[in-house]
Amino acid sequence: VKMHAVTEASDKNTDAKSNYNRGYSGQNTKTKDKHKVTSVSVWETNGQIKLFTGSHDGKWRLWNAAPAANGSVTLTQEFEHFVGGPVDTVHIAAHYFFVGFEASPIECPDAKAGMVHSWNLNAAQDPPMELWMSPMAKYAGSGRIRSLWTTADGSVFSGGSDGIIRQWAFNPTGGPNGTPGFSLVKSMSGHLGAVTGLALVGTMLWSGGMDGTLRLWNVESGDQVHLIPAVKKDAANSPPGHHSGPVTGLLPFEAPNNQGSFVISSSLDDSVKVWNATNGECVASESHGQGVTSIALTADPKGNPLLLCGLFYGDIMIRGTISNPPLVLLLKLSHQYVGVGHELGPVNDIQSGPGNTFYAVADDGKLTVWQITGDFGL
Repeated sequence: VKMHAVTEASDKNTDAKSNYNRGYSGQNTKTKDKHKVTSVSVWETNGQIKLFTGSHDGKWRLWNAAPAANGSVTLTQEFEHFVGGPVDTVHIAAHYFFVGFEASPIECPDAKAGMVHSWNLNAAQDPPMELWMSPMAKYAGSGRIRSLWTTADGSVFSGGSDGIIRQWAFNPTGGPNGTPGFSLVKSMSGHLGAVTGLALVGTMLWSGGMDGTLRLWNVESGDQVHLIPAVKKDAANSPPGHHSGPVTGLLPFEAPNNQGSFVISSSLDDSVKVWNATNGECVASESHGQGVTSIALTADPKGNPLLLCGLFYGDIMIRGTISNPPLVLLLKLSHQYVGVGHELGPVNDIQSGPGNTFYAVADDGKLTVWQITGDFGL
């Protein structure tokens, strides 16, 4: 694995008491002088690789990840935009760019709400579309928006800190003054605390939350059809098919050669678990010795699927997926030992890109670019 580039992706944090509290508690990290970078998304356009990042300094940024003459990558910031409050998630769907952030609604200037704005990247000069609960509730949730999922037909699912999953549909006149926007279709309640992960598999929406549960929802009806409860942390003889800490991410995974559909979950209980997407059975679980704060799928140069795990203390682990044994550890990238990477806190998001590249952002305010260049012997 080669680290191609690293850059500061947030402004200086003037709050000396700042600590990592993206809704998680119980694991402390050092004070940082940069605002945390919470999310990254990859945009492939006109043969170029561009990246969007979001930070708790209230800005999203656009980066050009251009190849350099020496085979490395040069990161150049092209644009930044202040949205008015901490950015918790950025998401690319086709040529639409979604940003979830916290800000004060016009009708409640002393209160905070979760906002989602969406820019059409083919008409970037246009004002963003907005997700409104109603014309008299011009926000996407009463709490921060912690997760987003989009579908090919234009539906958007948002997971809020208020524990509610909301489904939205594009509305040509649903925005300010009759401009395009997104209207609320249905709400799904059940989580106690923030909804931190969403994954759609067929007609079933999986969700994970700060309460440690995984819940399955019928998208058509909005009904919850299955619950995988949490268990008490360090409970004696607790079954392995449950999380005992906040869920931090969900990923759908289609095994090669029609070997089945799965969902991968990560948690602050130090584990990554693999679930049969058909019946909810836990088929694999691995511990990491520290909370797992982000996950993504990538591949080695041979095309073997790999799992990237961003960890609470800044490390990144690379695991096999259909390996024998499942989730076998292939490599650990730790700033402590190799002198590059993230330090001082969690890897908040990790995303894969073309050519076996992947991109990570963390509590240290940095954006890093990596590439898998070798053979893990799979």
